[in-house]
Amino acid sequence: MNNRNINTKLNKTHSLYSLTQENLSNSFEIYSEGDLNASKIVEENLNDNLDTNLELSTKENRVIKINNVYNTYKIENYNFFIQGVQIFNKKDKNNKEIKKRGRKRKRNDNESDNNKTLKTHTKFTDDNLTKKSKNIILKYALKFINEKIEEIYQGDIGEGKFKKELKIISQKNKVKSTVNIDKSFLDKNLKDIFSENISGRFNNFPKTYNKTLIESLLNEEDEEKKSYFIELFNITFSDCLDYFMDNKNNNKKLEGFIKFSSIKESLIQQEGKNYIDAFIYFLKNFKNIINNKKSRRRNKDDKIND
Repeated sequence: MNNRNINTKLNKTHSLYSLTQENLSNSFEIYSEGDLNASKIVEENLNDNLDTNLELSTKENRVIKINNVYNTYKIENYNFFIQGVQIFNKKDKNNKEIKKRGRKRKRNDNESDNNKTLKTHTKFTDDNLTKKSKNIILKYALKFINEKIEEIYQGDIGEGKFKKELKIISQKNKVKSTVNIDKSFLDKNLKDIFSENISGRFNNFPKTYNKTLIESLLNEEDEEKKSYFIELFNITFSDCLDYFMDNKNNNKKLEGFIKFSSIKESLIQQEGKNYIDAFIYFLKNFKNIINNKKSRRRNKDDKIND
């Protein structure tokens, strides 16, 4: 082969190789770094078949040949991670991105609505006043029961885990509130109310501490004490509420139970007169307010959680 032919062949080789490199660079600019392995395979195949490509007569044929190779390795869909975030890309036959389908997000109660004004939820709202009412009655009912236990046993009530003293019940059991629960709570007696699990703050005591103590008091060997505790624990929440608000309740079994009038001034200092006025009205009408409420339809999840 003479020098002229050799130079011609080398020029063609250089030209083809330059074209190949240029297309490689341009083609892979649109792909992610995770696809570099595909580019290496393409380049190796091109180098192996370089002599064959030299036999193509025109630049157009060479371009067609190269494009066919790249189309073989072209990635239509990709799925990879960028800094811990997984990215998906799906396209339809017309090369348009497919939008993700799913259920529409439910409207949040706190979101503004042009046709509705947002409801403000404060300590004056009905549900909070209901919880406040239950809490204050149970607070003084617990105090009353423990004072009576100490009185009956003349101060000899034991120590530690053997002390005859009821503990605060779990807040969950006190504030759990639906229309039906609140209605039934009115006629619930002190035995059932305070036999619930005690608060988690008493982690050295079993959760059923109150229940065990009440059962022992109701089964006292001393018949006189037993009779007294049976009457005491049969007092209802409604009885306590009436006596607390001094609603013409002269129940002798509740003598010694604190009345609202004795703590009114201290509550006004803590909460303010406007709130206490609203609270007094709510307590006085508690039974009517609760009994006139209508229960809403509840879903299966709510019933299971009960």
